[in-house]
Formats: sequence, structure tokens, C-alpha cells
Amino acid sequence: MPIANRLAATFAAEVKSPNLTSETIRESGRAIYETYLEHKVLVFRAQDITARTFAEFGTIFGRPEEHHVLKLRHPEEPTLTWLSNQNEPGRNKEMKTSGQGWHSDYSYKLVPGSATMLHGLEIPDTAGGDTLFADAEAAFAALPEERKAYLRTLRVRHQYRWSPDREDPWARWKYIGPEERRQTPEITHPLVRRHPDTGRETLFIQPRIIGSVIGIDGLPEDESTALIDELIAHITSDDFVYRHKWSPLDVVVWDNRCVLHSATTKDLDEKHVRRLLRLTTSGSAVTPSLPEVGHSRRSPDSSD
Repeated sequence: MPIANRLAATFAAEVKSPNLTSETIRESGRAIYETYLEHKVLVFRAQDITARTFAEFGTIFGRPEEHHVLKLRHPEEPTLTWLSNQNEPGRNKEMKTSGQGWHSDYSYKLVPGSATMLHGLEIPDTAGGDTLFADAEAAFAALPEERKAYLRTLRVRHQYRWSPDREDPWARWKYIGPEERRQTPEITHPLVRRHPDTGRETLFIQPRIIGSVIGIDGLPEDESTALIDELIAHITSDDFVYRHKWSPLDVVVWDNRCVLHSATTKDLDEKHVRRLLRLTTSGSAVTPSLPEVGHSRRSPDSSD
């Protein structure tokens, strides 16, 4: 197994070996994956690798997906996207802070993202631009049993383009077109999911704006909003958070099935350049903790 040193109380670890090459990806891929299941977030330092090798690394964690926002894609490796805090050609200015706010990648899809990974190509030599991670699995385990039992019965409505305020600068409605809207209908998922590899339970919930969450299915809006706010505050409390301070060429991979994350790019002055490559792999339909709650499913199309 790779040598990994824990970075936070309940999750996250820095992997001391091996370096990421085509050979080690081939030979150590399964061991890396097992280490990832144990720690949920892995950090590989100083990985001077090509975009092709980074894309190959992603295959350890599942089938890499092409992002549906075409302007974000890498020109040569379509499963990779560029994250940048600069005014890149052809992009809306809102994309500079894309990823700001707690969320889980592709939660708005019928089959959400499994793993996400970043490669830090240009990292500023000043404070700012960190990435935050929150352990939603440990957060669920820490709840009282009565609360767990109630949450297991609930479902959550998700939609990529949805926002309670379309004029909010983070509202994704602003930077997707008709075809991208067609590809992202409303989806409902169980609020408490069971990890397909470990069998452990975790909360599967995000904030309403950046997380694309419409609300808790069947609850009045005020109750739904209050519950979402309560759960997000719990998941993102200090006991369950790891802050990653980037160094050049870091590779970081995390498990979207049990971890939330947030960029902090809005805290970084634009004169300090931050560019990363990103890849997300396809997972499987969300398995509910209680079978009677039902798996992920498409909702009737909501109005535009």
C-alpha cells in the first residue's frame, strides 16, 4: 500500500509514494484506490506530469467524464477542464470563481460524480486560493441516532441551472446555453446515501445556490431551507474540515460520494495567477440508506 500520512482528524492524507507515472498508475492503481477509500482525500506533492498522464491517473477512480460546459474543456484532453482565476478567452467573468461555495461535483446528474482530482499547474506564491474539504460521512456518524433515522427518510431535489436568485453572481443560469440546460433536468437523490464500495452512510446535501439544490422533497420551503442550512453548518464545522494549501504541481483527489469541497478563489487577488487542471469520474446511481426511499431518479421537467 502507498505510504500515507493523515492530514486531518477524520480524513485526508498525504501520499509519500509513489510518484505518478504511467508505470506506477498501471502497477499501483488498485493500491492507490484502496488508500483513497480509507482517507477520502489524497494529496500527491510535486507531480511534474503531462495532461495525458493526469488523464490516465483519473482512470484509477472510474470512467473520466467530459464536462458539459464546453468553454471549460482542455483543448487536447476532453476529459480535463481548466480552472482559472483569470479572464480566459471566451469565458464569462463568473467562471473565474467557479467552484466557490460548498458542493459535491455533478450532484445534479442522475449519476453523480465519483472522484474529482486537480493538478495545480500555476499556484500563486501568496496566501489565498486554498481548497476546503468537509467529511460528510464523519458528520453523519456524529449525529444522534434519532436524527439519523429521520434524515434517512428524505430526498433532495437537485438541478444544475437552478438558483433561488438568478441575479446572484454565482448563479449557473448565467453561463450555460440551451443544449446544456437540456442535458441537466431536475433530479432527486436520497439525502442519506450508502457508499457503494465501503457500505458506510453519508449525508448527500449541498447549499442551495452553488450546490444546485432546490430543496428537500415534500417539505415546505422554510422548513427545507432551515434543514439544509443546519446540515451544511454541521458538515462544515471545524471537526470535519481540511484546508488544502496548494503548492506547485500538487495533485489532489477526493471522493465526491462522501466529501464536500469549496474553492476560496474569491479571496485571491486576480494579479496572482491560479490555474489548475480538473478531472471528474462517473460514479453510480445513489444508493439510499433505506431501500424504500428509492434510488436517484429524474423529476418531471421544471419550468425555465
